Amino acid sequence: MIDKFFASQALASLACNGTKGISISIANSGAINGLIPLIGYDESQIPNLATLSEEFSLEKNPAQLALEHLFEEDDVRGGVSTAHKAIPLLVDLLRPIPGRPGALPIAVELLHRIAEGSDTNKLIMSEAGALEALTKYISLNPRDPNEASISELLRVLFKNTDLIRHEVALNCLTHLIAILRFSCRDARFSAARALHELFSAEKIKNCDLARQVVQPLIDMVNIAESESEQQSVLATLIKLTSGSNASKAALFFDIDGNALETMYNILSTSPSVELKGSAAQVCYVLFSNKKFRETPIAPECTEPLISLIQSPSVSAAESAVWAFERLLSDVQLVEHISANDTILDLLISLVSGTEYRLIEGSVSVLIKLGKDRAHRKQDMVRAGILDKCLDLLPHASMPCCSAIAELFRILTNSGAIARSPEAAKIIEPLFDLLLQPDFSLWGKNSALQALMNILEKPQCLTTLRLTPIQTIEPLISFLESPTRELQHAGTDVLSHLLVQEHFQQDITTKNAIVPLVRLAGIGILTLQQIAVAALERISTSWPKEVVDAGGIYEISKIIIQDDPEPTLELWEAAALIISNLLQFNAEYYYRVPLIVLVRMLQSTLESTIKVALNALLVHDRADKSSAEQMVEAGVVDALLDLMRSHHCEELSARLLEALFNKARVREIKITKDAIAPLAEYLLDPQTTTETCKLFAALALGDLSQQEGHARSSDSVSACRALVSLLEDHPSEDLTMVAVCALQNFVMHSRTNRRTVAEAGGILVIQELLISPSADVAAQAAVLIRLLFANHTLQEFVSTELVRSLTGTKKIVTLKTFRY
Repeated sequence: MIDKFFASQALASLACNGTKGISISIANSGAINGLIPLIGYDESQIPNLATLSEEFSLEKNPAQLALEHLFEEDDVRGGVSTAHKAIPLLVDLLRPIPGRPGALPIAVELLHRIAEGSDTNKLIMSEAGALEALTKYISLNPRDPNEASISELLRVLFKNTDLIRHEVALNCLTHLIAILRFSCRDARFSAARALHELFSAEKIKNCDLARQVVQPLIDMVNIAESESEQQSVLATLIKLTSGSNASKAALFFDIDGNALETMYNILSTSPSVELKGSAAQVCYVLFSNKKFRETPIAPECTEPLISLIQSPSVSAAESAVWAFERLLSDVQLVEHISANDTILDLLISLVSGTEYRLIEGSVSVLIKLGKDRAHRKQDMVRAGILDKCLDLLPHASMPCCSAIAELFRILTNSGAIARSPEAAKIIEPLFDLLLQPDFSLWGKNSALQALMNILEKPQCLTTLRLTPIQTIEPLISFLESPTRELQHAGTDVLSHLLVQEHFQQDITTKNAIVPLVRLAGIGILTLQQIAVAALERISTSWPKEVVDAGGIYEISKIIIQDDPEPTLELWEAAALIISNLLQFNAEYYYRVPLIVLVRMLQSTLESTIKVALNALLVHDRADKSSAEQMVEAGVVDALLDLMRSHHCEELSARLLEALFNKARVREIKITKDAIAPLAEYLLDPQTTTETCKLFAALALGDLSQQEGHARSSDSVSACRALVSLLEDHPSEDLTMVAVCALQNFVMHSRTNRRTVAEAGGILVIQELLISPSADVAAQAAVLIRLLFANHTLQEFVSTELVRSLTGTKKIVTLKTFRY
């Protein structure tokens, strides 16, 4: 031992007094491995060496002295072989060794030096079991005087991100919390600094155990004797509560004392701007919760925060402005602050330069101050906020650009601002922003909403100088976005642009057709409304492309959509698109389902109804079986409604007659219900067109061929209507149709015969017996014969009737007029 003692004395002398080269040579010689076993001995274990040291004025702990000097050299600490050999030996000293009570604090100090600045050495220590040894020591030795140095070593070790993910790290959390609660002052602040590093691990920061840190940390802020101590504790609190999780404020709910009051005291009284900045960061967390914003002390924070915003320290001003922004989530406070012109001017002045986080915070405050306050928005515009923001957009960070886009949205919600020349200047920069790949979803949505606010004003559209490539191309990607809000906003902006004819006709617009068609059939009313409005404007310029994109199929779904039921505006627009496509090419008639064409008859637009009627007539001529499908789809009621309202009545009557002319259609029970409406139509004074009357009479004649229909109770009204028609002396064709229809109605019904007679039909028909038209006279004679068959209606026989019949030149056999 004496030899080792004197050897260590020599090495200590060389290390303390020699050059850097000598220290490196000592380290490379392997002497460090011999010095480590000599440290930490109690003087009682080596009394002779202690006596020698005193007698010859030698160092009492030469090995410790030599190691301390050697590890001051970067080349020694970073030497791979030295670290690999020395670290395990020093870690062994972290475990209790009989007779060497001083070994542990010396080993901790040396390991601290070796670990500082070297992640490799930290990992070697971990592999050697340093974390386990340190954790075990502080768990077995509460309130030990070495806790402060051990906590400092843990702080250094936890700077390595691999170590904070070590499973032992979570166990360290428990013991560091115990130090915070029960140990001496120095140990507590060292533990707080170690926790600051440990909380870099999300898993540890978010665990339930971490909640126990808050109370002792707040207590330490209140008892700290220096700004540095307060700063270290606040830094740990900030790290613990960092992140986007708004529930972090709940960590402060159940603590003794008022955390916000503690922060307010710092903001109000501390001379340190940096410390105030840290307090503002904690306020930012606290103000995320309504409970803290509603405390009496919260409004008192306004003044010191505003003062801090004006400080020369950018980081402190940034923290203050974001805490202020959170505080303004309180509506009443916003009302109070928004009336302060000085604060508004201050915030607008900050919207410049390159400190984008500070600018973003200032813009976010302006958003809250301007929302729903038209006069404040005007004040901001007059103060030049639009120009300031436009100057920033080309080079600002994307989060800052997102905030600016939201401010533009808020400002342009004011119609007066949206119509102003100043607002027109932001259109092109916003379209440029939309092309940025890292622009946030929130920013994109805000930009689109702002554009919509401006472009929905007609005067803005007429003065727009951007090309379709600059405007439509950026919007197309949003039509296929998985985010509904972006789809909605992007489609809305596109729809407004397509009001302009040159946008409709531009080749770029073709690329928007496919996504617009998909949106039209998506079944979400808000999206359908906007997509269909856009397609309505495109369908006349690019009809073939709309059809090729599946437009007929998707738009047709809207016409028959029940859940959700489309608005009348949406329905009409969809019907108009189908109408536009069918007018472009008649071959498309066959692509539209019959039920859709039938539903289109309910449109309020005559042009749409005409197209649908023409399409249905084409279907009827091309496919006889289509008539039954039309009837099942409700075409009869739709056509009768059109005739009653005298809209497209000629086409409607033509199609109705064509349908009823088919025996299989007449066999459908519901066709009987058309008799009364047709009779009313013939009796309607507004029914003036000869052609319409002809088709209506033909339709009644068709229905009368069905015996069941001819016997129905409604046939009485048909007989009256036909007699009335004959009384007006219509054309020969119409007279023939009416007489033949009456023949069918009276053939099988005694009631109908009497109805005709009582309606004055015999006198009318008697006149027809002397008609110059032989065909008319012959059919009239047949009708007379049917009326008086079976000796009915004898009371209506007159001399004039007999004379008229006698004057008939030929006998007519009973028959039904065939159409």
